[in-house]
Amino acid sequence: MEYDNQLDPIWKVYEVTKDCLKIAQKIVNRGNEYFLSETEFIGNSAQESKERITKSRREADDFIIMSLWVAFERIIIFYLHEKGRKILEARPASFSHELYDKFEKEVEYWKVDDVLNLFKKDIDPKLIGNAKSIKKHRDWIAHRNPRRPSPGKVTPEHAYTILVEILSQIQNLQSQNEISD
Repeated sequence: MEYDNQLDPIWKVYEVTKDCLKIAQKIVNRGNEYFLSETEFIGNSAQESKERITKSRREADDFIIMSLWVAFERIIIFYLHEKGRKILEARPASFSHELYDKFEKEVEYWKVDDVLNLFKKDIDPKLIGNAKSIKKHRDWIAHRNPRRPSPGKVTPEHAYTILVEILSQIQNLQSQNEISD
């Protein structure tokens, strides 16, 4: 399965969004009323519009980090489900099915840090640490507790690169296992 390709469509939407915001800023800077009609920019000063576009860019950055993380986490859970199916091969079959059913339901609620730690021996631990930082930043974005500062700035580019690399390494592990089976 191509795990990393599932993040690519999300990334492409982000790139188009950034381009649209650049175009909007150029139109606002030129004050082209034709393109501004029927938009939120009509009647605003160039400075007000610029501030709104800048804020939208920051929000788009946050949304992409959240979207990438959600897709990444779902892929990881899918991988665990896939690996867990081996339980079904054990005997007695009735017990194996009960065990797998429990595993399949509960794996959804495992702490992400614990899940990522499962990969530390097979994937560069630095990547795992970076993924945990992305998760902390994602949590901060999602909850925005005003009493807590950001745990550190994560750029969309950094998040995409790290998550794709982890998924690529997982895919390589999967390929190696299929060859040796």
